[in-house]
Amino acid sequence: MVLEAVLVPRNVKNRPLKILTLSFIYSMVAISFSHHLFPAQSSMLAVALITIIFIPFFQKLFEQDEVSEILSLKKLKDNVFVRHEATVKAFSLFFIGTTLAITVSYYFFPQYDGVFALQTSTLQSFATGRVTDFGTMMMLIANNTQVMLLMFILSTIFGAGAVLILAWNASVIGVYLGMIARAFTSAGADSATAFFYGVQSGLFSIVLHGVPEILAYFIAGIAGGILSVGIARENVGSFRFKKIFADSLKLLVLAQVLIISAAWLEAVF
Repeated sequence: MVLEAVLVPRNVKNRPLKILTLSFIYSMVAISFSHHLFPAQSSMLAVALITIIFIPFFQKLFEQDEVSEILSLKKLKDNVFVRHEATVKAFSLFFIGTTLAITVSYYFFPQYDGVFALQTSTLQSFATGRVTDFGTMMMLIANNTQVMLLMFILSTIFGAGAVLILAWNASVIGVYLGMIARAFTSAGADSATAFFYGVQSGLFSIVLHGVPEILAYFIAGIAGGILSVGIARENVGSFRFKKIFADSLKLLVLAQVLIISAAWLEAVF
């Protein structure tokens, strides 16, 4: 298949621009297909198509990660973050490329509004003001922890299953940035200026708490992914499996710390 030939980890290793570009292009294609093929179900179909395209890529990347894990054990390297640096970068670039594609589609192609109906509805339900009290902050932590654990579980069961939730979050953020850009257009700015300042303004409004929150989801997905490959390829109880399991647990704890930090930042600032 063409996609499998293009989206191969060894072909994009140390080529971040290629991952970013492919994420953007394939996301645009998925949005167009969803709009023209099944417009009534296009909101989730676009996310599903993006997921289907990229799951094989991330599954192979996790398998390579697990090999790197074994090699690093032989070399006595004990830094979990160095061992999984390539996967973190790939997740981040995929997320950025997908978010940008959805922002461009929402802003420049109003005929695709139906594709983002569910995302728009989700954003409207969240538009209740900033977190201002401890109880609301704890509720936010609980909700985001559930999403994080779902990322971990999906990745553990399906290898790269967390791509679905990453794609969904990218779609929500992309629509949010597009809505801000449209607000600048309504205020009289030309299209290019409105898009530039709208995206910039939207990012500034969510970056403080959004970055640690999204990073937590990345890390939870990676934790589940490496554990999934470890379960499939190692003997449970072996030294290698115990090391992989320990890495997975460390990453999950870090993800939880980031979730709490993101909620606190949103409450305080």
